Amino acid sequence: MTNRQRLWRIFGPVIVACLLVVLVLVIPWHSHHSQRTLQRAAVSISPTIFKNRSIKVQAMSDKKVKYVPFFGSSELNRMDRFHPSVMAARYHNYRPFLFGARGTQSLPQLFNMNMMQSQMKNKKVVFIISPQWFVKQGVEPDAFKYYNGTYANLMWLRQANPKSKYDRYTARRLVKLLGDNGSVGSYCQRIAAGKSLTGWDRNWINFKIGILRNEDNLFSGLAINGNYQHRIQPRIHQLPKFYNYADLQAGAARDARRQTTNNNFHVLNRFYNSRIRRAKGLRNSQKHFSYLRSPEYGDLEVVLNQLAKTHTNAIFMITPVNAWWEKYTGLSMPMYYHTADKIKYQLRSQGFNNILDYSHRGDEPGFMQDTIHIGWKGWVDFDHSVAPFIEHKQPSPQYRMNTAFLSKKWRNLKPTQKNLRQFTQDDLNK
Repeated sequence: MTNRQRLWRIFGPVIVACLLVVLVLVIPWHSHHSQRTLQRAAVSISPTIFKNRSIKVQAMSDKKVKYVPFFGSSELNRMDRFHPSVMAARYHNYRPFLFGARGTQSLPQLFNMNMMQSQMKNKKVVFIISPQWFVKQGVEPDAFKYYNGTYANLMWLRQANPKSKYDRYTARRLVKLLGDNGSVGSYCQRIAAGKSLTGWDRNWINFKIGILRNEDNLFSGLAINGNYQHRIQPRIHQLPKFYNYADLQAGAARDARRQTTNNNFHVLNRFYNSRIRRAKGLRNSQKHFSYLRSPEYGDLEVVLNQLAKTHTNAIFMITPVNAWWEKYTGLSMPMYYHTADKIKYQLRSQGFNNILDYSHRGDEPGFMQDTIHIGWKGWVDFDHSVAPFIEHKQPSPQYRMNTAFLSKKWRNLKPTQKNLRQFTQDDLNK
């Protein structure tokens, strides 16, 4: 056996394998997911589904089932029998497609939306906002990286406009969260500086998108958990056969009473046992918290601009905090209500008028499942307001976007009637 033959025996299989991998990733692959896969993906709350594209684009384009995006964060994982996905399967003509977990704040949702912007044109969505997103530093870099991959970043960069204040703002935020190293960071620096990407940049972006699209088409259907089989489907028939709001509220109140018997916070027994009972240092631990100054206000603004670009009709819900927990931890409720007021002002000033403000409802037994997430009666009330918005024809939204809400002045403004009027006079009328 010659040396060449020996070398081929050693390295030949590796070379062939590498060539096959390259061919698989470079040659265009088209995927079509089954209805069962879409059904499971809609409630999986999977980071793979969140930051990729093929499954959610197919779901939003589906002609057989009406999937509606529900954007939010960790509250969507509180799956009791009154959860929106269970209620919709039992009573409604649509199915929520859930996009939300801990850390999926405004900016991750922007890139998520951008991945399916064609499918969102002139459609309806639900967007849940937690005032607790609006901390001093905004979204955590690690959380952002976990839910936002290179595929989403490049898809956004491909259409980014350096003349747009919204896109320049987003590029600056990407540099801050991802760093200025690597191709995405360098491309974002150009956009942030108001410079267009070069032809070489765009060719490279398109090449990378092609590879990542193939990976998505081939593998994203494998990363779906069993939420539908284990947490949604078994609960559908636990609901009454016919919809009656009063009966559902009464049933939710009974469930809440049965499942909150071992604590004075009116939270789920197992949550109290695992998260509160033995925890130390919680009393007055939130005494100095404030959600009034945060980059999250600017991040929310670019989400609103994305919704306006696609002429998407959105209903927003502002979450409450458990009143008994608030008293124990010392969280300032006047501050919390001011935060909700600031969020509502930003929404309504630009034509986003469909708002469920639950910020004052954290003292209702059975409304919240734990310290910061609604459940039971809260979900019933939420469904009672959201379902008619989705199922019935709504007036076409008239959005009036204003870049003043990207400003540092707005991000740091403590809202009062007087300074909101002053902000309107000085900034919004420019």
